[in-house]
Amino acid sequence: MPRLREYRHYLAKINRRRELESVFLFVTSRCNSVCRTCFYWDQLNSNQDLTFEQIETVSRTAPQFGKLWLSGGEPFLRPELAEIITLFVRNNGVRHVNLPTNGLLPQRTDEVIGQVLAACPELTVDLNFSLDGLASTHDTLRGVPKNFARTLETIERMEKKYGGARRLRRNVVSVITTENYRELVELGLRMLDGGKASGHYFEIIRGNPMDPELKRIPRTVLRDLHRRLFHLHEHYAGRLFEDLPAAMRWFGKMYYLGNLRLHFDIHEQCHYEPKRWPMRCTAGETSVVIDHNGEFRACELRSALGRVQDFACNLTQVLASPRMSAEVRAIPEANCWCTHSCFIHDSAKFSPRVILFSLPWRYLKSRIGRLPRARAEEMERFRMPAPV
Repeated sequence: MPRLREYRHYLAKINRRRELESVFLFVTSRCNSVCRTCFYWDQLNSNQDLTFEQIETVSRTAPQFGKLWLSGGEPFLRPELAEIITLFVRNNGVRHVNLPTNGLLPQRTDEVIGQVLAACPELTVDLNFSLDGLASTHDTLRGVPKNFARTLETIERMEKKYGGARRLRRNVVSVITTENYRELVELGLRMLDGGKASGHYFEIIRGNPMDPELKRIPRTVLRDLHRRLFHLHEHYAGRLFEDLPAAMRWFGKMYYLGNLRLHFDIHEQCHYEPKRWPMRCTAGETSVVIDHNGEFRACELRSALGRVQDFACNLTQVLASPRMSAEVRAIPEANCWCTHSCFIHDSAKFSPRVILFSLPWRYLKSRIGRLPRARAEEMERFRMPAPV
């Protein structure tokens, strides 16, 4: 069974060497939203996107790596999006693509996903729809009237057409802010009850957003919200591993939920003050970020180190450059411990101590004193309390 083989392959890499695993590529600065949560807002619609030929050179000169994280702007506004994904699959052995979207382009989304799944039969795609609250709250945060309804329509369209395609995970991702935290459990319950999402993930707002006031969330509120949301994650974990043998199903759920608990623990600490992660940050070693205009950096939240154009778009030379080497040496002492789950997850994979001890322990702690299980009609107890 393919997913079991993939999981065994993951376990075989517990003591892996630190080498390129993930490329974060901003395929365009074009965007059709005005999100107040966006940390990239001052770079949008700048008309400086890398050409397809430059991206092709980046791919051709890059080493082999497993995961391509796409970003923007709105990635589906990039005309050659399907071709770009296929490039990295064929040239670099990419087996997993993370593809975020605001869900405003249903026809375009359908076309790209269809092309990619047909051209790349070994590829798994996480298609992540942004929903940051219930209808009016989401539309206000995103700056687009009827955005919530249009995104739901796109999710339903993709579920009807690709619901049986296990290589396509149709996820919802929600950014936690001061304006939406009371609605997120309700949103999560609606998406879970509807059965149209493969998973639902929650990220604390990060970076320097357009509206900094959205970051002012009390620590106790965030901790209580995470406790309630974890119940939803347990349900999704059950679906994710349901086709595995019983022993492997438990093992998969343990590491999946242990990872989510690790992310929540780091969010609850580092959103308020930097605190060292339980593993080394491997940004710049196992991951690299390439902005829409070719600027490269070790992490989305650190300063640009130059442009790939300075190295004739040769990514291998970029990774081996003195600039990147100096950045990798600086990161452990920079005290910039962040809440960016992509880099938390990427770094944790290269820490045997976290894999063997921290994740199982966090999973076990999450099971002790957890909220009781409930059927859908009993889930009222998990909603956030009304403001005092």
